[in-house]
Amino acid sequence: MKAASSNPISRVFSWLVLTAAGSVGACSGPSGGGAGGNDAGAGGTSGMSASGTPQATSSGSASSGSTGSSASGSGSSGGASGSGSGDSGSSSGSASDAGADSGTPTCSPPATAPANANCSPPAPPSSADSVTLDMAVAQGAPTYRASGFIYGIAQDGGEPPDSTLADIKIRSLRVGGAQIGCPNGGYVNGQYTARWNAVKAYYAKAKAIGAKVLLLVHDLWGADGACNVPHYPGDGGDWTQYTSFLSQVISDAQANGMTGPDVRWELWNEPDLSIFWKGTQAQWLEMWKRGYTQVRAAIADAVFEGPSVATGPGGSWASAFLDYVKTNNVVPDYMSWHEEGGGNDPVSDANTMTAALSKRSITVKGYDANEYGTTSEQNPGHSAWFIARLERANIDGLRGNWGQGGGLYAGMADLVTSSWQPNSQWWVYTRYADQTGLRTSVTAGNQVDAVAYQDACAAKAIIVVGNKGGVTGSVNVVVKDVPSWLQSAATTKVVLEQMPAGNGALSAPTVVSSSPVMVTCNTLTLTINWTTATDGYVVTLTPT
Repeated sequence: MKAASSNPISRVFSWLVLTAAGSVGACSGPSGGGAGGNDAGAGGTSGMSASGTPQATSSGSASSGSTGSSASGSGSSGGASGSGSGDSGSSSGSASDAGADSGTPTCSPPATAPANANCSPPAPPSSADSVTLDMAVAQGAPTYRASGFIYGIAQDGGEPPDSTLADIKIRSLRVGGAQIGCPNGGYVNGQYTARWNAVKAYYAKAKAIGAKVLLLVHDLWGADGACNVPHYPGDGGDWTQYTSFLSQVISDAQANGMTGPDVRWELWNEPDLSIFWKGTQAQWLEMWKRGYTQVRAAIADAVFEGPSVATGPGGSWASAFLDYVKTNNVVPDYMSWHEEGGGNDPVSDANTMTAALSKRSITVKGYDANEYGTTSEQNPGHSAWFIARLERANIDGLRGNWGQGGGLYAGMADLVTSSWQPNSQWWVYTRYADQTGLRTSVTAGNQVDAVAYQDACAAKAIIVVGNKGGVTGSVNVVVKDVPSWLQSAATTKVVLEQMPAGNGALSAPTVVSSSPVMVTCNTLTLTINWTTATDGYVVTLTPT
């Protein structure tokens, strides 16, 4: 969240069986072995539980549109490939990434994939970039970890309807009552209650849709980048008001049942930016220790997230934070930072954090990029790219909120219009939410990446393809080891949907093409004519 003034700131069930070793079992699709995590290597994020469970599918209609793609049976490798750790490597789920929903098995185990020995598919056509799937490598049920945002719903939680959030499987909301009561809002100005009421409303909304809340303590204080802040915790060495403030927040959290893992305590947002913190770095660190200790003493199972820095995991403030929390035994459960510098890559940043934690022998439950995407990056293509990168890095994420679509308490971080109607980006997240089954190995391109899931029981695979913004022209989506349950007479039906750039209401994505495609040596290629880099695309595979 960024602001310099009062201007707004920023179901078909499927059954998966995973053995203790993470191998693929009944109704999980491929017969090939699974990869251990992914090449992004977001180490230090252990602690997510494994489960093989049915996944709920929400679907959306699609309208007919213009043509513009070609498909053919083709090769086993794409045109362009990425480089660097995690960029060109394949990404697939792991047992530690297994998902959240539950239900009842409704189908029999799938047939094994047909033999592919001594068979060489033709090379794919020349392209500006490509992504390659290997459907023989898949494990880990969906987590929808990239679906969340800061603020973005009505202050009282009345809008949008629950379905608008549930359809995209929102996992996190982030709130603290920012901008309410400005220019003199928040506890420090004697205007705390209205902000806490907003927190309660968001928590009720989160409970209704099965999401968690990230509690922004700094906004309750009043340091939201828009209001006047007469002083900060610890100014002049005085911590009396901060202690009283936290006692109030803790009491209210306890009174409202906000003491479980569905609440994460974020003690301060972007302390490395003077718009949110005007004290010293040492003062901020002392504030963290005092806050952590006081909340932990009152709520033994409280979950903490930090440092939520703007300058990323490799900056001086993050480094100082890691040293301090290690020395003082106040390590948060989740390490958090923001991906809003323009051009940020969650994979690279996750690797940086992993190295920093390893150096200090710090272990946490996971990572959270709890604000991602600048205004120019909030478009269908880049949003889909962010989803793919967050999945590849195995880190949670929440979209930043720049006040588009009607202000801070509207717009769902630019996923809907000011009247709460879905736009094209919402449809990207809907197709992401439609993914069920097992996460499938994807090798990224230079500017293009994808997240893919295959579901043998639903006889469907969905591939969300994103573009960082640096490529147009022909982009190949190469699918290797297409399983028998996706083939009929050596063909697979391929549907390509386009989510066009723009913020207007969109009733459904455009169907660019929908036709059977020949599968040669268990391989097919779809070529996307990607004329506008900010567009997003989704590929759906089913038997013909």
